[in-house]
Amino acid sequence: MNSSSTGIAQQVDTLLAASADASDLGDDTLRSRVVECEKAMLMLQAAQAEAMVQIGIRARVADMAESTSSHQPLWSRECREEFVADEIAVLLSCTRAAAAARYDTACRAADLPVVQTAWRAGTLDGRKVEVIAEQVSFLPSTSVNDVAAAAAEFAQSRTAPQLREWLRRRVIAANPDAAEERRQRAIADRRIVITPGDDGMSELWALLPSVQARQIQEGLTTAAQDAGADDARTMDQRRADALVDLLLGRSEPPAVDVHLIVGADTISGDRQRPGWVPGLGPVTADTVRELVGAGSSDQHVTWRRLLTDPTTGVLTDIAEKQYRPSEALDRAVRARDVTCRFPGCRRSADGAGTDLDHTIPWPAGPTAAANLAVLCRRHHRLKHTAGWSVLLEPTGVMTWTTPTGRTHTTHLWRYTDPHPPDDGDS
Repeated sequence: MNSSSTGIAQQVDTLLAASADASDLGDDTLRSRVVECEKAMLMLQAAQAEAMVQIGIRARVADMAESTSSHQPLWSRECREEFVADEIAVLLSCTRAAAAARYDTACRAADLPVVQTAWRAGTLDGRKVEVIAEQVSFLPSTSVNDVAAAAAEFAQSRTAPQLREWLRRRVIAANPDAAEERRQRAIADRRIVITPGDDGMSELWALLPSVQARQIQEGLTTAAQDAGADDARTMDQRRADALVDLLLGRSEPPAVDVHLIVGADTISGDRQRPGWVPGLGPVTADTVRELVGAGSSDQHVTWRRLLTDPTTGVLTDIAEKQYRPSEALDRAVRARDVTCRFPGCRRSADGAGTDLDHTIPWPAGPTAAANLAVLCRRHHRLKHTAGWSVLLEPTGVMTWTTPTGRTHTTHLWRYTDPHPPDDGDS
């Protein structure tokens, strides 16, 4: 057994030993074991991925040797590389699609050394590797390694969806023109598909520009909420019925508010920094200017612009005297936080089932953006559970302390990257 195989065997032995005596561990050690096992498994994922890449490399080399030495016609020659995913599927007893996806992620990681290193160290998982590789593929080659390195570091304390949104903004900012070209090509693929189903039902599927899809979602939700608390239908049923009524002309579109977070320099055209639509994500500067122009002509949609501070990339603070935040402050804080502020939670801040929580209880703590944070109902309850504590700093950093004393932080969402006053147009 070589040294590499020995190292992998030791990691496996560590995992097996960890699962055997967990009942005897103290509380803090038990939690450390959870983290240690995860790291070991990620290291094993990376080792497996590198082995897959090597299978592919050797198949390619064999195919090249065959093509240069054989006098057989092309159609009769072996093509080992084409069937690497099929072989992996057999080895792992999984579908070819699953094997192909894992092999593709492994190959992409091999082309990004800093990502491969982080995966090998157990700080990235396969899904995060896939997200980084997918997003940096849109970047010019000169900036791929720098962005990939920053993404690998950012991903260590964030979820894959958080990482994707973080990267999407940077991809748009790095090459706004290319991002706008991709958007225009994607818009050309818009379509509606109806798939007949059983029991008199059908699926209505639409591929639409994201901004319009978001407006439709907001409109249907508003119509569903307007039905009244005594309506026995579920929210999903109300939305479905509202869609039918709107499309068949039996009702008027409801008025909806949609937030647009953007820097003043983007609206003026001085910069091409992306904007942000809560619940949707980053949008190109051209999209921002289109929406600003359309806002004055669409009687059913009110686009509420919230400006960011160019030196910090976050929204500015607002304070009020009463316990319950005003509608304006409520909108601003939800737009600022984007999601629930519990580490890793992806519950949308502007969706149902979320609250604005005073980190320091009122009236000891003010009704101000600096003391308010969006929490989903579950994590709002967790905050008040014995042993948990939360600190919200003036910078927006929120630190959660677990019952065993471990700390985890979340940060205000930066809609734009901070920049010095004299950074030009770069």
